[in-house]
Amino acid sequence: MDEPRIQNARAVAYRALCLGAILKRGEFEITLQGLDDDYALPEDARRHMTSKHHDLNDQLYKWVDDENLTQYLIDTERTLLQKPLGSWRERTIISMSWRVESLGVMLWALRYLDSIPPFDVQFEPDDVLYPLDVLTPTVDFVWRAQLRPARTLIQMRDRAEGWNWRARATELERLGVQPPNGVPFREIIHETAHKARDKGHVPYLIDNDFPAFGKPFAELDSEQYALVSNIAYERYTALSWLCELSAAWEGIRIDR
Repeated sequence: MDEPRIQNARAVAYRALCLGAILKRGEFEITLQGLDDDYALPEDARRHMTSKHHDLNDQLYKWVDDENLTQYLIDTERTLLQKPLGSWRERTIISMSWRVESLGVMLWALRYLDSIPPFDVQFEPDDVLYPLDVLTPTVDFVWRAQLRPARTLIQMRDRAEGWNWRARATELERLGVQPPNGVPFREIIHETAHKARDKGHVPYLIDNDFPAFGKPFAELDSEQYALVSNIAYERYTALSWLCELSAAWEGIRIDR
């Protein structure tokens, strides 16, 4: 049997710090761009908040440089951090905000978080940013990095894969894609759900389906489906990288 090829703890720690940097920049973008929509805010307060967040962004960029994080950034992250504050598009802000799920996985893998929430519950941004203590020296965070056992990481990856598959199955079903051999999607989903329960990837089933928001996955509305789908995709992507030593972060390709 092949030995698991898990990323080393130092690489995971630096990936977490890079994700923290991009999430912190995202927070600045949301606050700064929100000022333009706050018509009740006095002009002097607007100028003060704008100046404050430009200073914070300068500190963030200096922190990334001083802590030698630049070499660990992927190209997309490097480009976004170099853009002028306030220039991110709304689509970019939303996309980057989902990295909270990837960071949560990293911190759980590094034992900074006790557990990963259910797949219908997001990580809280404050909870995942707190252990990083962004803008302070990173030496202790990297030095203390210690991963959970490989078996635990692989089990969680397999669990996330199952949830990502379930979200993908719903998308294909809605698109009218027909499964091979004429087997109905419902039958495939029911069989896969029972296997997931037997493996401990879901705690229980509802109507022979994955449970989310207290109902079977098939009954999720569009907003609920989007949330679970994005959570599953981000967590599975992060765990796939964690469990493959040779993988590059931007090279991970996951169906969604």
